[in-house]
Amino acid sequence: MVTYRSGGAVAVLAALLALARGGAAQITLTLTQTPNAFPAPSVADYNAGFVYSPTGILFTVDVVGGGGQKRTTTVTLRSTSATLGGNKVIGDLEWRRADLPNWTAMGVTDAIPPVETRQVKTSPPLNVPWSNQVFLRIKLNWATDTLPTYTAPIVFTLTVTTP
Repeated sequence: MVTYRSGGAVAVLAALLALARGGAAQITLTLTQTPNAFPAPSVADYNAGFVYSPTGILFTVDVVGGGGQKRTTTVTLRSTSATLGGNKVIGDLEWRRADLPNWTAMGVTDAIPPVETRQVKTSPPLNVPWSNQVFLRIKLNWATDTLPTYTAPIVFTLTVTTP
């Protein structure tokens, strides 16, 4: 859940997947850091048009077992709500991967492009485990942002495919 202005708890739902094909591999997506509530926007934030979350969401994808079979792991994110509350659309919540400069509007379907896709293999290790971080910001508008708090749940999904 993303909250800004008056604070509140932030929780992020992560999907944990187990894949029993090709040697009983267990593949997990773990969130080890979740963002705090967005700070109350300042005049400077409104003038800039955004307020930023002070911390990102750190995620790790890991594979245990599987007999060295190569797999493709894809992490996506979305919200289960079309709005942040009031008249504020979910697209006003934006995300970016820590190693990339571009921001992407949040949607109610899995993000396109995905947060990240990597091939993994346990023997010999190929990108196992791998991690990255997602940062969030909310667009601000002097005229239309009237609620004291905006919230929306965020869902991370791990999809695993075998070539």
